[in-house]
Formats: sequence, C-alpha cells, structure tokens
Amino acid sequence: MKKTVYAIMILAAAVLAGCKKEVKTSGTGTLQMSLSAGGDYILATKATNSDVREFTVAIERPSDGWKREYPRYADMPANLELGSGAYTVTAASLYQEPAAFDQPIYSGTADFTITAGQMTPVSLTCTLANMKVTIVPTENFKKELSDYNVTICNDGAFSADHTLVWDKAGIDEGKAGYFSVAPLIVKVDGYRAIDNTEAHAELTVSKVAARDHHIINLDAQVTGELGSLELIIDPSVNQKESDILIPGWEETPVERPDDPDPDDPPVGPVDPTTAPTMTWESNPDFEPMPITNEMDVNILIEAQEKIAGFIVSVDSPTLSNVIASMAGNTTYKYPDDGPYEMDLINDAAIMAVLSAVGVPTGDQLLGQTSVPFSISSLVPLILGYNPPSGSEHIFTLKVTDEKDQVLEKPIVFYID
Repeated sequence: MKKTVYAIMILAAAVLAGCKKEVKTSGTGTLQMSLSAGGDYILATKATNSDVREFTVAIERPSDGWKREYPRYADMPANLELGSGAYTVTAASLYQEPAAFDQPIYSGTADFTITAGQMTPVSLTCTLANMKVTIVPTENFKKELSDYNVTICNDGAFSADHTLVWDKAGIDEGKAGYFSVAPLIVKVDGYRAIDNTEAHAELTVSKVAARDHHIINLDAQVTGELGSLELIIDPSVNQKESDILIPGWEETPVERPDDPDPDDPPVGPVDPTTAPTMTWESNPDFEPMPITNEMDVNILIEAQEKIAGFIVSVDSPTLSNVIASMAGNTTYKYPDDGPYEMDLINDAAIMAVLSAVGVPTGDQLLGQTSVPFSISSLVPLILGYNPPSGSEHIFTLKVTDEKDQVLEKPIVFYID
C-alpha cells in the first residue's frame, strides 16, 4: 500500500508542478500537506480526538533517521521546506487510551518524496484505528430487569485502563465506548424486576478489527429455569453485532389488544422514491466536460437507504492502465480488458490510490446517506500523460444501496 501511495504522490507532483511556481532553493523542496479524518464516527463527543487541527504529526526521513514532530497540526506550516529525499508522514489523534468513552482514535501514514526546487502536495486521510462499541437492549430486556450494567474489557484481565462499565442510564442514552483492537470480553449483570433475582452472562467477541462497530444486543427470554441466564451468539448476524440472550424466568405472556396482527399489511404509504441520486451543481445536465488543470467535479450523492457498494469504472486510453498499475494489477490491459473497475469500499489498494488525491473511499462512503463525491483532483492527472486531442475519458459511477437499488451514471470528459 505504501508503494501505491508513493506512486500517486509522484504522479500528482508531476502534474501540479506545471501549474505551481517552483521553489528557488538549492537541494531543498517544499512539502504542501493537507490532513483530513474520515469515517462514521467523526462527530464523536470528544471533539479534540476528531479535530484534525489537534492531531499530532511526525515527519521522518528513513535514510538518515532525521525526524520532526508537531504536537498540533494547526501549528505546522502550510508549506514546509525539506531536504531532498524520501519521507514518511504519520498523523494521529491526541488521546489514545486503550479503552475510553467517546474516544475515537484516528491515524494515517503516507510516503512521499521531496525533489529539489519543487512543491510536493501530500493529502493524508486518517481513518479510525480503534473499535466502537454500543449496547442495545430490547424493550423486553428493560422490562424484565430493574437494574443492569455491562462491563467490557479488551485485555482479558479487566484491568482499569482496559475496562469500561455501562450502567443502566448510560446504556439507555446510547453511550459509545472505544477500545484498541483486541478480543472483547463482555459481562452482563442484572436484577429481575419482580423479585430482585440476580442474573449474569459473559460473552467473548474474538473477531475484531480497526473501524469495527460492535453492537452488543441484549435480550431476556422467559423460561422455566428461574434465575438462570445463558448467553447465545447468533452466527447468522453480522460479526460486528453480538446478541446476548437472557433466558430463565417462568411467565405467561400477556396478549395486548393493541398489538398489531402479523398477518395485517403495514399501515401507511410506501415511498418508492428512495433510490440513490446524483447532483452535479456546476454541471446539472452532466454534459461532457473538457479536461483542464482546475476542474469542478463535485457530485453530491444521496442514498436514503445507505450506500452499500460504490464502483467507478474508468474507460480512458490514458488513465485506465495507470490506475491498474498503481493498484498492483499487472494483468490488466486497456482496451482489451474493457474499462478498469475500481471498488472504492472493498479494494484496499484502490482506496490508497484514490484517497491520496482526495477521493472519498471506505467508511467515507459505506453506510452513508449523503456524500460530497469529488474527482476534481483525479481527472486533471490525465493531462500529465499528453493525451491525444479529441480523446474521451469516461468515468462511470455505480452506487448500490442497502436495498440493492442501483444508480449508474457515466461522466464524460474530453481533451480539446
């Protein structure tokens, strides 16, 4: 992945050098860095950890061990003069406790090269490095238990700095905890409402990864074993959701007259207009557009049912082979293999290539209902390869939502 990011930085620098003034220095060049954080959890309560201005930044030159650190990205110069050579830049959130409420941790790394007398732009997107955990009790669970709490740790020993405890109030308000990546042990303790009987359960979540959102679902099952409690994990659900079922109390269900009949159709109108849409404010009719160094290709994508898939097909005699090569695909050949398809959500190599030039990928797309999708920096890269006059370069955007509704839209660019 680092080689991929390195390659796209060189490509971007070569193109942008033609429209930026060179730096007249001997043996040094200039780093122009932009930093962003992406993902579903960017609006967490602890704003400092999501605010890129408060991120720490470290720049290293592996060849001689030179290093420079900035405690705050806000204090880093917009243009930083560096000696020629290969570098690595790393940015991360300030607070990094192994377990804490409202503490998403963002981090990101990119390689780049400084060339004497030139400006090198680097766009680094930091993504979630830890895991989010929320507790979701059913109404039946809350009815059966008068009080309850959930304790979760990620070190197996329930040490203080690796453990979080949700009380009833915290669970009811949807309090989110964040853990460094390690298997989670979940303990549930509660008291039955009618007789104060204790109930306990334990669950281990072993399949874990950065950017996971683990949803612990709590439920209580009425049985003939008074006071017993058993934990059940449903293997059919998404691995990021863990169901805790609490059986053990004898009770006769009460049928309520206002309960809906399961055989009755749902009441209320069904809105069929939930398919994804695309809006291009500067080009509302999606007319073919000439390729220039400065472009406005900012498309608003809205998906009421949440984005589940995002494919961009590149049909370009110039860019298709270039992107395939940077993504590590050595067998693809244009035009024999047709347009090159880029999976912006599941292909890590493609995500590294595109995020380096400001194209949304991964969690910036997955599960979102509204995304400002920009390829304003990607399309002009075509000019760096001297494409023939009159040639067409087509980017086809294919968005699929969680109800399998598909919107496919071609965007045509051309060389004057």
